[in-house]
Amino acid sequence: MSCEACRHRYLFGLTTPGGLASDLSSEQCRHLVSAVRGIAGQLDGLHQMLLYSSSFLDRLEEVGIITAEHATSYGLVGPIARASGAARDIRKIFPYAAYEGVDFTVPVETQGDGYSRLRVFFQEAEQSATIIGQVASTPPGGPVLVERPEWRAGVALSTVEAPLGAAFHWLKLGDNGTVTRYRVTPPSFTNWHGFHLAAENFAFQDFPIILASFGLSNAECDQ
Repeated sequence: MSCEACRHRYLFGLTTPGGLASDLSSEQCRHLVSAVRGIAGQLDGLHQMLLYSSSFLDRLEEVGIITAEHATSYGLVGPIARASGAARDIRKIFPYAAYEGVDFTVPVETQGDGYSRLRVFFQEAEQSATIIGQVASTPPGGPVLVERPEWRAGVALSTVEAPLGAAFHWLKLGDNGTVTRYRVTPPSFTNWHGFHLAAENFAFQDFPIILASFGLSNAECDQ
């Protein structure tokens, strides 16, 4: 669907300084809303099936626990933190883009185990479908691209709520508009520091399940 609407499955080339490189038609928006709702329904069916699979739940319940205290002290972000009771979401704390006008809920669980993380992931997928439905059903009018301002030397810090949690970007521009330094702190870089808390004191065969419940990206460790 990303490729259909934006010409690349990773959305490359869609965003550009000043807005979007191309507009989405009303037909494309309707198609996205319909398709996303269908996928959300399939995910809900999968979740309901797993709720009654004892062999599956045995590998997740009370396994890989991270306490609320540890989630806070280690500064964990995203679904991993929210599964341990930390209801932090950049879209709510510092609303950016159109999030201030979007109605959605931040899923939170308190047990901090693998099953809590799975429940949060399922709930966040549902909330994402809701957000897409709201935004794509009633897109605002007007141009999607404004005239790019002149570059000037300086620094800027920005943060967004990525699927895996808060991502921070720090950028420094030189006098001629060239990037002299760029620093990113992606969510997995942060959450990797707390992974050992979940893996310690549990059986070795639980390690791959705990790792999967974190959904970490190895590439995000390279800043």
